[in-house]
Amino acid sequence: MKRFLLYVVFLLSVMTLNAQKDFEKETIMILPESELIISGSTNVNKFDCKFNIGLITHARQIKYTQEENFITFNQMKLLLLTEGFDCGNKRMNSDFQDLLLGEKYPEIVIELDQIESISTEYVKAYITVHLAGKTNTYNLPVLVNEGSFQGKFKMNIRDFGLVPPKKALGLIEVDEIIEVQFDLRISQ
Repeated sequence: MKRFLLYVVFLLSVMTLNAQKDFEKETIMILPESELIISGSTNVNKFDCKFNIGLITHARQIKYTQEENFITFNQMKLLLLTEGFDCGNKRMNSDFQDLLLGEKYPEIVIELDQIESISTEYVKAYITVHLAGKTNTYNLPVLVNEGSFQGKFKMNIRDFGLVPPKKALGLIEVDEIIEVQFDLRISQ
C-alpha cells in the first residue's frame, strides 16, 4: 500500500510539473513621460486627477507566454497608490481620497492578464482592476506604437461599492462613471 501511495504522489508531481507553463521573462521600465489620468465630472464641471508616474518608474520583471494571437501574463500588476493622484488642489485631492476610500484601501491594483493582437496597430487588453476591496474585469483596445501603449476605459464607481459624493448640500453631484486614460511609455 505504501508503494502504491508513493507511486501516486510521484505520478501527480510529474503531471503537475508538465502542466506548468514555461514563462518567458523580460525586464521593462515605465518611463517618466508616461501619463495616467482618472477623469470624471459633476453636474457643474469636470475634473482630471493625474497620477505621479515617478512612483512606478522602477524596473520590473514580467513573465508571459505567447500562443497564437495571445500573450498571457503571470502576475503583471501595476500598483497605484491612491495618494499618488493629483486633482489640482488640496480640497479635490482630499475628496478624491475619500471617494476611493484611500485610507482603508491605499492602493489601486491593475493587472494585465492577457493581450490579443487584433491588428498591426491595436491589441485588446484584458485587465483586472482591484479598487476599494472589490474586483472587476475589463477589456479594451490599446494603441501600440514603438514602446507606447495608449488607451482608455470607463468604469462605474458603484461597481466597486463606491458612492458618488454630493457636495454643497447636495447641489453638486459627482457622476458615477469615471474614465481612466493612459499613455504608458515602456523601455526594455
